[in-house]
Amino acid sequence: MILALALAAASVSAKVDAVAAQAKLAGVVLVAKGDRVLVEKGYGTVDPAGGKRHDPRARWRLASITKQVTAAMVVRRHPGDLDRPLATQGFAPLGDLTLRQLLTHHTGLANPDDTPLRDGVPSFYRAPAPDASYCLRTPPKPGAPFAYNNCDYLLAVVGLYGSGALAWPAGMTMARTGEMGVPGFVAGKAEPPYELASFGAAGGLIGTARDVFRFDRSLMTGAMLTPAARAELWKPEGGRSYQALGQWVFPGELKGCAAAKRIVQRDGEIGGVQTRNYILPDDDIAVVVFTNRSSDDFTFGEIWQNSGFAYDLLSTVACP
Repeated sequence: MILALALAAASVSAKVDAVAAQAKLAGVVLVAKGDRVLVEKGYGTVDPAGGKRHDPRARWRLASITKQVTAAMVVRRHPGDLDRPLATQGFAPLGDLTLRQLLTHHTGLANPDDTPLRDGVPSFYRAPAPDASYCLRTPPKPGAPFAYNNCDYLLAVVGLYGSGALAWPAGMTMARTGEMGVPGFVAGKAEPPYELASFGAAGGLIGTARDVFRFDRSLMTGAMLTPAARAELWKPEGGRSYQALGQWVFPGELKGCAAAKRIVQRDGEIGGVQTRNYILPDDDIAVVVFTNRSSDDFTFGEIWQNSGFAYDLLSTVACP
């Protein structure tokens, strides 16, 4: 039995190596089936010019995987409050906005991306901490059309918990001033300066691929959320949208699989670092990928495109 498991892991590892090599991935991949980690590897060099190779145990900025984690933590603590106006939950400035609207970006709040640029970076992201007061410069508009906005997650946490402090999952920590994790690169050069701490609950967590897997596993096993709460977390909002709370949940058609797979996906990108977290809950599979090359330098592609790195990787893992 042990030998069979070892051979299966070696086969998956070799196939993942081939996909990573074809795409020229520079980063880290973790693949797990149930509690068993089958692949946990670094690929390529940290610097495009060469030198130190990627370490699978390195700590990375999790970027918007942070939103996936934040949504799970909020649902865990407030499963019955998702559709209650936040003013009735003790945060008057948000009026009739609800947690669900914050976690699905239907708020109309001010957007940090619109602040003046400094060295090509919105000035909001150069501050040593999140500026929650900026987010309220535009009056809330409950049920506004979808508009991706980091302020939504910042205020979801600040509104509920005041200081914005949460007990994050094991291994994950909120970035301190000046802390960035693995450095990112854009067009082969060091990324422009960001202050990761300014992203707070919207993008500021730091952790390893193994930390993300442990979080995924806690969702898949029910250790973090009850089945009912998890179903709420992973329920797409509908209306031709697969957006759930802090992640996207959709049927993905993969090469070699006879039927579509339910995929829970969270993307992230800050500066020169991209992150991806894929959970295939019905198959007991988790896949975590980090790269320190920007989307201009490395393209993940989308599952629905039926081609590209992400499609090839998930097909290799889920459709042996």
